[in-house]
Amino acid sequence: MRVLKPIVISVLLLALVAAGWMIRGWVSGGGQPGGGMAAIAGRGEAPEVVTTTVETTSLKPPRKYVGHVEAIQDAEIYAQVAGTIKKVHFKEGAMVNQGDLLFTIDPDRYQAKVELYQATLVQAKASLAAAQAGLESVEAQLTYAEQYLKRLSSAGARSVVQADLDKAKSAVRQYKAAQQEAKAKIEQLRAQIKQSEANLTVARIDLNYTQVRAPITGRIGQAEVTAGDYVSPGAVMMARVVQVDPVRVRFAISDRDYLDLLKISKREGIEAIKAKLQLANGDSFKGKGSLDFVGNHMNLKTGTIVLRLRYDNPGQELVHNSYVNVFMETPDDAHGLALPQEAVMTDTQGEYVYVVTDKGVAQKRYVNLGDSINGKRIVNSGVKAGNTVVIQGLQRVRPGQPVKVAKTAVSKAGEDCQS
Repeated sequence: MRVLKPIVISVLLLALVAAGWMIRGWVSGGGQPGGGMAAIAGRGEAPEVVTTTVETTSLKPPRKYVGHVEAIQDAEIYAQVAGTIKKVHFKEGAMVNQGDLLFTIDPDRYQAKVELYQATLVQAKASLAAAQAGLESVEAQLTYAEQYLKRLSSAGARSVVQADLDKAKSAVRQYKAAQQEAKAKIEQLRAQIKQSEANLTVARIDLNYTQVRAPITGRIGQAEVTAGDYVSPGAVMMARVVQVDPVRVRFAISDRDYLDLLKISKREGIEAIKAKLQLANGDSFKGKGSLDFVGNHMNLKTGTIVLRLRYDNPGQELVHNSYVNVFMETPDDAHGLALPQEAVMTDTQGEYVYVVTDKGVAQKRYVNLGDSINGKRIVNSGVKAGNTVVIQGLQRVRPGQPVKVAKTAVSKAGEDCQS
C-alpha cells in the first residue's frame, strides 16, 4: 500500500486538472453545456446548410386528380401523291416549324404534266382567238347579205329577178348557220380552256405535293420512310409532328367537386380556383394554367365530368401522353404557416428550428407546432412567413454561428398547390 500511494496521488492530480479545463470551457461557453466546443467550432469555417422558406399553406389537403397531357395539335403526315422518296430533309426528334420541308417525292412526272397542260391551255386559247376571228368574218358577211336581201325585197317585182331574190335569201340562211356554228365552236373552246386551266391547277397542286412540308410547328418523330421508298396517298404514315407548346392537361372530377367549383366560380370568378401540376418525378411545374374546356355531360359509369387546362410549355416538361398530378385549391380552404418536418429539432425546452438571418447567422427559435399535413408541421407561433429555416446540415449548426447556404430547397408540387 505504501508503494501504490504516489501513483494514486498522481491520478487524482490529473483528474483535478481535467475537471478544471472542463469548468473553464463551460464558463467560456456562456454557461451552456458544450458551449466551449461550440465556440471552438464557431471560429472555424461556416458550415454549409440547405434551407427552405416558411410558406403559407392550406390547412386542408388540395383536391388531387390524375391528369393526362395532350398535344393541342398532333399531325400524322401522309403522302398526297404517289412516287419515290428522293430525299429526307429533317433530323429525327428535332423541332420543326410549320412549312418546313420534310420529304421530297420525285417530281419529274408531275413537272411533265404541268408542262403538258400548260401547252394544252396555250393551244386552246389560240384556237379560241381564231374562232372569234372567224365569227367576226361570218357576221360581217351576214350583215352584207341581209342588207342585199333588204334592197332586193324593197325593189319592185318587175325590176327584180326571182332567182336573185331566192339566192339572196339562201345566202342569209347560210351565213346565219355559219354564225351559230362559229358561236358553238367558241363556247366549246372556252370550255376546253376552263378544263385545261383546271387540269393545270391540279397538276401544279400535285407537283407541290411532291414537297412534303410540316403542317404544324412541333417536334417531329421517327422517319417511317427513307430515300428510295415508294409511297402512295394514305398508304403509310411518313412521320408525325406533335405540338409541344402550348399543351392541354385533361382530367376528370366528380359531380360533387364540379358543383363545388361551379359555385365558387360564380361567386368569385374562375380565376379564384388555382390549379398546379406535379410532374412524374415529383417536381412542381412552374407554368400557370387556364381553363380551356369543360365537358357538357357526366359519365354515367364514373359520375365524373371532363375538364381541360391549357399550359404554356416552353421548357417542354409536359410531354404528350404523359401523366401528371393536378392539385386544385379554392378560396374556401383555410390557410396557415407550415414547416418541413426535417427542419424541426427537440431539446429539453421543446421543439425548435434554426432561422437564418439576412446576415447569414443561424438563430435558434422555439416553435409551437400543430398537426402534420403533407409532410409538414402546422406552425402556431415562433416563425413568420418568409423566414428562412435550415432543413439539412442541422448537426453542424450552433446558435449565433454564421452559416453558408449551399442550396435553397423547393417545395414539391403537392405542397405548392396549397400555397
